[in-house]
Amino acid sequence: MPEAKSRFLDKILENRAPIEGDELTSFTSERQHSAQSFNLHVERKEGRRAEGFAWSHYETYQWTDEGNQERLVVVFGRRAVEILGHNLGVLVTEIREGQLNSIRELAGGQSMQLAQANPDNQPIITGVKSYPEFEDILKAIKGEDERETRFTRKLER
Repeated sequence: MPEAKSRFLDKILENRAPIEGDELTSFTSERQHSAQSFNLHVERKEGRRAEGFAWSHYETYQWTDEGNQERLVVVFGRRAVEILGHNLGVLVTEIREGQLNSIRELAGGQSMQLAQANPDNQPIITGVKSYPEFEDILKAIKGEDERETRFTRKLER
């Protein structure tokens, strides 16, 4: 008996791009449309730093076109994420729907490759900055001052 194949599965497999893995994907979203993302995971292009921003602290966003690139700033309580790139409107839609899970800053070669062949108009994220920066947050948690001393700080009561 011949194997029965799904026309739907064949269509998915035919339309699959010949890209190795998801190396050129710059964002992910919640797959279940009835579910909402818990946090926004931000990955840097060097792959050694990642940060998470809880959507429960989400306040607002601002999306601007600065000519040669777009800028999307998302505010989470006392922190903010600044995203630079192209086609960032896709991310705005995902934010409005509560579906955006992660963004990834692409390396220069990856962003150029995606810019040349981008039939799906995926966002091209060329830069990501977070405010305040991680090191500043860590210093505040540790209780370190701007000045370097070798003495133990006096605890405030």
